[in-house]
Amino acid sequence: MLKALIKKQYQECFRTYFVNVKTGKARSKAGMAGMFVLFAVLMLFLCGAFFGMAFLLGDLITAGLPWLYYALMGMVSIALGTFGSVFNTFSTLYLAKDNELLLSMPIPSSKILTTRMTLVYGLSLLYSGVVWLPAIVYSWIFSSPSVLSVIFGILLLFIIALFVTVLTCVLGWVVALVAVRVKKKSFVTVVLSLVFFALYYFVCFRMSDFMTALVNNSEAVSQGVKTWGNFLYQLGQAANGGIVGMVIFTGITLALFALCFYVLSKSFTRIVTKTPATSKVTAKATAAKAQDVKSALFKRELKRFTSSATYMLNCGLGIVILPILAVVALVKRAGLQDALTMFADMVPGITPLVPFIMLAAVCMIIAINGISTPSISLEGKNLWILRTMPVSGRDVLEAKLNLHVVLNSIPAVITTAILGWCVDADIATIALMAVFSWVFVWFTGAFGLILGLKRPNFNWTVESMPIKQSLNVLLSYLMGWVLVIVVCAGAYLLRNTFSAQTYLALAVAVVAIGARFLKNWLNTKGDALFNAL
Repeated sequence: MLKALIKKQYQECFRTYFVNVKTGKARSKAGMAGMFVLFAVLMLFLCGAFFGMAFLLGDLITAGLPWLYYALMGMVSIALGTFGSVFNTFSTLYLAKDNELLLSMPIPSSKILTTRMTLVYGLSLLYSGVVWLPAIVYSWIFSSPSVLSVIFGILLLFIIALFVTVLTCVLGWVVALVAVRVKKKSFVTVVLSLVFFALYYFVCFRMSDFMTALVNNSEAVSQGVKTWGNFLYQLGQAANGGIVGMVIFTGITLALFALCFYVLSKSFTRIVTKTPATSKVTAKATAAKAQDVKSALFKRELKRFTSSATYMLNCGLGIVILPILAVVALVKRAGLQDALTMFADMVPGITPLVPFIMLAAVCMIIAINGISTPSISLEGKNLWILRTMPVSGRDVLEAKLNLHVVLNSIPAVITTAILGWCVDADIATIALMAVFSWVFVWFTGAFGLILGLKRPNFNWTVESMPIKQSLNVLLSYLMGWVLVIVVCAGAYLLRNTFSAQTYLALAVAVVAIGARFLKNWLNTKGDALFNAL
């Protein structure tokens, strides 16, 4: 039974790789190979990035502190593994759509928990491995590790993932306990996640200074790790071939995992079946206000978006990033202009095209705000509710597209205008930049909605599948980025043919025509396609 449950869990997680979500049929061998090749390329890219980090810390090995090198890379591995899998753990472990179905069957809750945790472990192994594997490979290439160091380094790949599993399960457990006790749990989750994102990216931006300080003060750092981070010290000693360190690190990890599993097994059923907190409401007689169909559908889409932390974080994070970008540009305006001046000296003829750089930054962020892309699939098994309402498919699609446009347009236009002002663009150019960002929002929203309409996935068990693990979302991102690159490349190649303003006006016209074409398709063929779902 356990084997069948684990197989089911992994098939659901990687269903997109094996099954065409539109037809429900298995992909061809070539199709599956293509999906896995794309995935492998992404993983190799990440491994290459962290191999570069290992190279920066490699001086610690030659300085006689190999254990510190392993400890620091292990710390990064644990941090990335936790960051990468913690957002999946809450929805996978506690909010899976089939939790109540499985609990209603004669299946012990411990087996359900074990099944969920195997997937959490697999994701932890994936994310932590892209750091740890390049770290040990670097040490094998540029140093002379002992046989035990090689063996322990490989084993630690799996032990570190187990430790990350403990961290993510505990964090998910805490979030779940809080979520069932608050009414606005989605917003609480989003706020906490944004704080985590802010800390993460602060560390990323200061990583270069951090690495330099580590190498220059390696003795002080090593003493601090021994004193305050003995667990990491044991990890470093284990990776360096120390038997005692390996026993201590492995023993502590196994003990923590056993304790984590015991506590979760005692509270798993209570958490997944607990009714969320609700406030006591006194019924009052009030006059109901009639709403037109479009307003009601729009409010329905807005409620769906704001009720899901996963949806907001993965498809609306750019809405928060754009105002932050605008504030940073205002505060650091002088530094921004100096950096662009240096860039202009390196690339001849780029000065008149500086506004395009600012516009590209905004549009790249807009492209990841694919609110409309998963909106069709998120209807799931409740699609019949829309189908039984006296509303047309055109009205439903328009509401989904309008939500994307409304939430993205305001921050996009304002941020674009501020960035244009920060680089001393004239009023006409700033206006054209703002208009371009607006029509770009329409274009990406309509394109993503068409992808979701043509390739819907209604057979998901956790909402992260159509939001994070969907090929539609990836294609919508790529389409937006490619469009931005094409526009900017065209501006540079045609800089001697058109002025920056003229080219920008032409770009606005072309993208607006494309957006209008996609909108007309949704109103006609899209309407018919939705009604046929």
